[in-house]
Amino acid sequence: MQWIASLISHSSTDLSEQLQSPPEGADVVEIRLDLFPGANIGALVASSPLPVLVTLRSQAEGGQGPDGLEHRGPLLKTAVEAGAHLVDLEWARDRELIDELGLSRERLVLSWHDTQGTPKTLPDVAAAMLAEPVALVKIVPTARSLGDLERILSLSTPAVTPSKKDRRRLMAFAMGAVGMPSRYLAPLLGAPIGFAAWSVDAPAAPGQQIPQRMNAVVGHLQGPPRRLFGVIGADVTMSLSPTLHGAAFAAAGMPDVMIPISVPDPSELADLFTPFGETLFDRLGLPAHGWAVTTPYKIMAAEAATDMAPRVRRAGAANTLLLKPERIIAENTDADGVVGSLTTASVPMVGATALVQGIGGAARGAAVGLHLAGAEVILRGRDRDRTRELAETLGIGWCDPDDRAGAEILVNATPLGRQENDALPFSQSEIEMAGAIVDMVYGEQKTALVKGAEDKGLVVIDGLTMLAFQGMAQFAAFTTTPPPRQEMLRSIGR
Repeated sequence: MQWIASLISHSSTDLSEQLQSPPEGADVVEIRLDLFPGANIGALVASSPLPVLVTLRSQAEGGQGPDGLEHRGPLLKTAVEAGAHLVDLEWARDRELIDELGLSRERLVLSWHDTQGTPKTLPDVAAAMLAEPVALVKIVPTARSLGDLERILSLSTPAVTPSKKDRRRLMAFAMGAVGMPSRYLAPLLGAPIGFAAWSVDAPAAPGQQIPQRMNAVVGHLQGPPRRLFGVIGADVTMSLSPTLHGAAFAAAGMPDVMIPISVPDPSELADLFTPFGETLFDRLGLPAHGWAVTTPYKIMAAEAATDMAPRVRRAGAANTLLLKPERIIAENTDADGVVGSLTTASVPMVGATALVQGIGGAARGAAVGLHLAGAEVILRGRDRDRTRELAETLGIGWCDPDDRAGAEILVNATPLGRQENDALPFSQSEIEMAGAIVDMVYGEQKTALVKGAEDKGLVVIDGLTMLAFQGMAQFAAFTTTPPPRQEMLRSIGR
């Protein structure tokens, strides 16, 4: 798997110095002339240890460069004279330069971008661009819906692009959170190379990831996956589930993949929460076998199932769907995540009081798991009536939003902690009385709850540990194979 890393950062570090330290996993460097006006392109190309692609992205296609050919021509000629290994030409405005630049066609990338959406004329655009005798054709619209995602991925299938030779010249993927799956899948469908970010905080386009993360998800594959899995939520661009499962598939020698699938519109779940063989990915020749489901769709996942595990039936929420012919089997491994991590940390649950903050899908799974493990569970949410109704349904205790409950185990099953200035989900007195805390929130930094609990010497199960344990149970459900625990833990820094 090869990746082009796009350098766009205006950091204090000299550009030449940045180029000398490309991100791990990068094979080619992209220098955006439109973002570095006046830069000595010859010096930059010479300083790069990797081959260089020079791009002058126009304002019309989402960049900051000129649109007119009279301004673009001289700048692109400078890149050619500087010895750039590849030069990006925009199909809509640079075609006249193909002959003028005097470059070998093997050094030309013909590109097309749409920052607004994914037009239905995309197959015609692809056919016209592939008719040009250039090395690579890059087509990048913006996906706003799963239908857009399917349309862009279909360009890489024989049904739309019959020539295998053309498919191996085509880099077709989409910008945006909804388009992110295409960034992972395009190289698996035949694209010769993919695009990646130079750093986590400096993506060149919405949805772009660093090469190391891309390789963690698909680096073990040489072509289309045998089985496709996905993590589904309203926005899963930051989910580490694909990395976690990618490590497991690689360690187990399985040619399978898990991709992030953001679905802002819940009405589109009907194209995913279906039996085996009926999803949009199946129509693309990518057999979907199961989903990891996260916020806010765990309750909807349970409702979509034809068969429910007992924990799902009781909780009314599922974070795991197994797609079978004419069946959808629902499981809840959030329960395994909480109970498994506490067990590993030697925290006794039988007879212990556990306060679960939240009444969403994650809280339901955690509460049911703890209750089945022998804990006395108390549920607390912001809405008194909904909390009481849910607690009665689950057969556990509850308390008012403002009540302060003494408990040996505290579980945060709310989003509190994702933002730096979020309030704590528990009072200081509750934290001081507890012996263990489980925080289901994870991010790049420790949450305030985790840091405070660690300072007090409590047993702390952070969101990454919770993710790993529920992911291990999920992997076993997906594959009927014991999970490679150490590799999964290591993949997320545990």
